[in-house]
Amino acid sequence: WLKLWSFGIPAMALPWKVAGPRLPRARTRRSPGLPFLALSLVLLLLGTLSQAAFLPGPRAPENAWNLAAAGAIATSITGLGLAQGAAAQGLGLADQDLTPETFRPVCPASDGLYGFGKAAADGLLGSEGAEYRPLAIEALLRVRLEVCVLESFVYEAVVPFVQRKGLGWILPLHETIDTVIAGTVFAIAVNFILFGTTKILSVLGIYHDFLVGAPLRLIGFAILPEQKPKETPLIQINWPGAPQKEEDEEEKEPPPPPAAPLAVFGGVCKGYGIFAGVLKDFLEGVDTFAGRYLAFFSILYIAFKWAHFRLFNDFPPF
Repeated sequence: WLKLWSFGIPAMALPWKVAGPRLPRARTRRSPGLPFLALSLVLLLLGTLSQAAFLPGPRAPENAWNLAAAGAIATSITGLGLAQGAAAQGLGLADQDLTPETFRPVCPASDGLYGFGKAAADGLLGSEGAEYRPLAIEALLRVRLEVCVLESFVYEAVVPFVQRKGLGWILPLHETIDTVIAGTVFAIAVNFILFGTTKILSVLGIYHDFLVGAPLRLIGFAILPEQKPKETPLIQINWPGAPQKEEDEEEKEPPPPPAAPLAVFGGVCKGYGIFAGVLKDFLEGVDTFAGRYLAFFSILYIAFKWAHFRLFNDFPPF
């Protein structure tokens, strides 16, 4: 009897016999069976659900998201035992709605630096280096962007806030929710602003001192040399038998002073060269402080303000 198999289920036996010689049965591939089909359907269903889950949903209006975010912030602050009204005033949610599309920083100093660098690059490259001009413009735009970050933060965020709130929120005798939030936001923002900008400023200071300050110092000290007094060693040992230096050495006569216009020019060159060196050292010091210690002192400052507000806000009693 010949039995038909369909998906693993035996069919009814046919009521007739196969006539003719019996041929060898060919080895055929077995059907996958009902469990395999069920597993395939489950996987197909899961794939469809996963695709539907990752499809973009309807976008809510931006005002609704802003209101929801404001409500979440206010609810969190209320959970900590703070007032919603003070939180709204401290965060300034009702003043303006800044987004990446509406935020347009104004950076006149950065634009001036970019214009000067662009003019210098065009003058140095000329027509022969026109193919390298886009690379120079890209580098100058990056420098302008980094400097603009600091300039915009100072003139559009720090200065208006200080004009409106003063400086009493830095370390007041008695903390409020406004002073705590202001100090926390300012300390965190300064970390991100200064960490990248100070490196650009220090590099600019090094190039400025190398290209401008050092040549001017050479010119200034060549026109107006300075006579340094002979330094006496702190400890002097006179070995026995060693020849002693004559104490009455003839002092060199100072050179005659230059003419008045030349002296003025030398004084200006010397003064600006010294200023360039001091500025370079100052910017390098600020960059070192921002890279190594600013985050630590910011965390310490934030922890102190919150501890003062929550634990010993009544001290001092006056």
